[in-house]
Amino acid sequence: MEFRITPAGWRRLAALAVGMLLLYASFEYGRSLAGYSAYSSLMQRQALASRVDELTRKTGELERGIVAGAVSLQVDQEAQSETQAMIGELQAELARQQQELEFYRGLVEEKFGSGTLKVQELSIRDRGEARFAISVTLVQTATRDAIASGSLTLTVNGSRGGALTQLRLGEIAEDSRDRVQFKVRYFTTVEVPVKLPEGFEPAAVQLEYRSNRSGPEPISQNFPWAAALVDDAPPALTPGTPSE
Repeated sequence: MEFRITPAGWRRLAALAVGMLLLYASFEYGRSLAGYSAYSSLMQRQALASRVDELTRKTGELERGIVAGAVSLQVDQEAQSETQAMIGELQAELARQQQELEFYRGLVEEKFGSGTLKVQELSIRDRGEARFAISVTLVQTATRDAIASGSLTLTVNGSRGGALTQLRLGEIAEDSRDRVQFKVRYFTTVEVPVKLPEGFEPAAVQLEYRSNRSGPEPISQNFPWAAALVDDAPPALTPGTPSE
């Protein structure tokens, strides 16, 4: 059976379509009277979509920043832990060194007493061609961490051509100085290079020193030359009792 639309049916359909168009136009007209604009609405939707995209991008950046900050914080915490551990090790090492210092200070005080500056040892090394290096080691235990300062000089007693002879430091020092300045906190070694004249036979070294720890008068000590003469090994001579 064939279905056909009559002319009257087409007219009714056309009238219905025109009515719907008029109805939609009336609807849009009504919305326009109320202040609504389809174009403005479209532009607003596009602006909101752009804003959403921008906020999404910023959110991603913030999330990446939070991750980087967390990593940096972890690195800083690890570095801080390592630094604290290093500080602890240094403090422990300092404590050990302080204990060792107190131990050696006690040994020095036990052997040499306290309250003054003293000569621990004097040694002489032969450098050949009548040249010698006279080394004087000074120790002081007067006051914790105090520095003793002063000067020393020496005279070499001996004989020349059968006659007793005294040679002062200014006569035999290779740099012609007649006195050596020193500063001592715990101990120090002063080396004095000398050159003896030809034909001179040394017998003893007379050492004189004074400091702000020993009073205004110099302290004098005598050291036999033969006993003080050593090879290149460290000196091992303990001096006698000082005399003023």
